[in-house]
Amino acid sequence: MTSVAGIAVDRGLFTRLPRLADLVPFVPLADGLPTPVEQLAERLWVQRDDLTDSRYGGNKVRKLEHLLAIAARRGGPVLTAGATGSHHVVATAVHAARLGIEVEAVRFPQPMTDHVRAMAAHADELGVRSIQAPSSTAMPFVLAQRWARVAPGGATLITPGGSTPVGVLGYVGAGLELVDGFAAAGWDEPDDIVVALGSGGSSVGLALGVALGGWRRATVVAVRVADRIVTNRAILSGIEAGVRSLLALGGAVVPRARWRIDARWFGPGYGHPTRQGSAAAARAEGLGLASEPTYTAKALAAAFERLDAGRRVVFLQTLSA
Repeated sequence: MTSVAGIAVDRGLFTRLPRLADLVPFVPLADGLPTPVEQLAERLWVQRDDLTDSRYGGNKVRKLEHLLAIAARRGGPVLTAGATGSHHVVATAVHAARLGIEVEAVRFPQPMTDHVRAMAAHADELGVRSIQAPSSTAMPFVLAQRWARVAPGGATLITPGGSTPVGVLGYVGAGLELVDGFAAAGWDEPDDIVVALGSGGSSVGLALGVALGGWRRATVVAVRVADRIVTNRAILSGIEAGVRSLLALGGAVVPRARWRIDARWFGPGYGHPTRQGSAAAARAEGLGLASEPTYTAKALAAAFERLDAGRRVVFLQTLSA
C-alpha cells in the first residue's frame, strides 16, 4: 500500500515509484486493483481488467483515476468524445458522477449492433449531454469547437480514450501488476501480450510497465481496431515519449519498451464485426471469456493466432462491464 494525499491505495505505479504520488494527479476510483492474472489454457493467460471496478470496470478507469483528478480540481464539467457505443464515454460518466462532475460528449456514428445500442442507452441514462458529429473524421473539429466554448468556464478536456501521458500512467501500473502476478505464480515471462489498439494508451503503458518491471522479451502486440490516423506508430511513439518524461520525475529510467502494431484484423472499418473476430469470440466463450465485436473480438483473433503458433500469450481483457 502507498499513501496518496493521505489515502492508502494499492497501485503498482506508486509502489514502484513513490515519488510520483506527490507529483501526478490521482483520485482513487477502482476497487478491483490489482486485477487477477489467470491461466486459461496451456500457454494462454488473461489479465482481467474487466474487473478493475465493481461499478464499471474495463481499461478506462485506470486512466480516469488520473484524468478525473484534474477535473475535480478545476470544478467544471468534463468534455470528451467517442463513438455512439463508446465505453470510454460511459466509463467517464459513471466515474465522474461519483465526484459530482457532469459530462458532455461529442459522438460519431458507428455500425449499429445490439451492444452499441445498449451502450448508447446507458450513456443517455447517465445524463451524458451528447453533441453529434457527422463522422469520425469530423469529430475532432466538432470537439475543438465545443472545447473553445466550454474551456473558459473551467471545463476539463479528456481526449477520446484518455490516452494522454498522464492518463497512460495508469497502464504503466497495469504492466507492473502483470509482472508481479506472473512472479507470484511462478510463471516464466510470456512471448506476447495482446491488447486491442484504440487510442493507444493501454498498449504503450503496458509496454513501459513490463519493461520497468524487468521483462526483456515480452512484446506488446497492439491489435488495430480503429482508423490508422489515430493508431499509427508516430502517435504511439509520441505517447511513449510523454510518459517516459513523467516517469523520469519519479526517478525511473525505463529500458526499451517492446511493442508492435498488428493491423491485419481491422476489417472494413471501425466497429464492423469480422469473421475472424466472431470465430475468436466463440472460442473465447468456451474458455469463459466474454467479448464484443469492436475491440476485444479482433484482439482475441490475434491472440489465438499466436497461441496456435506455439507462443506463450497474455491477453489483456479490456472489456468494460
